[in-house]
Amino acid sequence: MDSKLFLVLCNHRSGSSAVAGVLHHLGIHMGEQLIGPSSSNLKGHFENINFVIMNDKILESLNSFWFAPPSRTSVLSNQFPKDQIRSFLSNQVKPVWGVKDPRTALTFDIWKPFFEEISDITFIFVWRPIEQSVSSLALREGFGERTADFILKIYEDNLKRIRKELEQKEKDIIDINFSDLLGNPEPFVKEINFRLNKKEDQNIENVRGFLDGKLKHF
Repeated sequence: MDSKLFLVLCNHRSGSSAVAGVLHHLGIHMGEQLIGPSSSNLKGHFENINFVIMNDKILESLNSFWFAPPSRTSVLSNQFPKDQIRSFLSNQVKPVWGVKDPRTALTFDIWKPFFEEISDITFIFVWRPIEQSVSSLALREGFGERTADFILKIYEDNLKRIRKELEQKEKDIIDINFSDLLGNPEPFVKEINFRLNKKEDQNIENVRGFLDGKLKHF
C-alpha cells in the first residue's frame, strides 16, 4: 500500500461536512473538485464532485437514488463494471486522501474491495442523534419528517452494520460525534495526526478557525 485513505462514513445532515472540513485543514486531500458552500452548508461540503457523480451512477444502476435507497441484496448482486471503478479510482487516489459522501453508506459493499486494493484505510464514522438529522434533512429538502426518518434510518442501519463488520475484522476505526467535534476538536485532531505521523496538535489553530456554530443547521 502506498496510499492512506480516510474514509468518512456518515448519514445525511450528520455533521460530516464539518468532519471532512477538519480533515482538509489537517492536510488531507479531499478531492480536486469539491462541492462548494450552500445556504444549508455555509462552509462547504468537502465532497469530491466526481465521487458523488460516480456514487449516483452506481445507485442508478440499481434503480435507486440517495432518497430511495437500494436493498442490500441488490447491492451485493450488482453488475457495475469493475474496470470502470478501478479506472475512476486510479485518477482519484493520492498519497494521503479522503472521501466523504453519505451515499457511500448505501454503496459501501461495492467500493470496499477496490479501496482496499489501493489504500490503507482509516474508517471514520460520524454520529449525530438521528432525530436531529431527520429535522435538518426535512428542512433542507422541504419534505415531511416521516419521509426523512424513513430514508435516514436505512442509512443508520447500514452504518451500524458496516461498523460492526469492520470491528469484527479489527479494522482501524474512529468514531466522532458532531457535537463533540464542535465543542472539543482536540481529541479527533490528535487521532488523525497520529495516523499522519504528525504532532498531536499539528494545525489545531486552523481547525479551530474553521469550526464554529454556523456549521450546525436544523
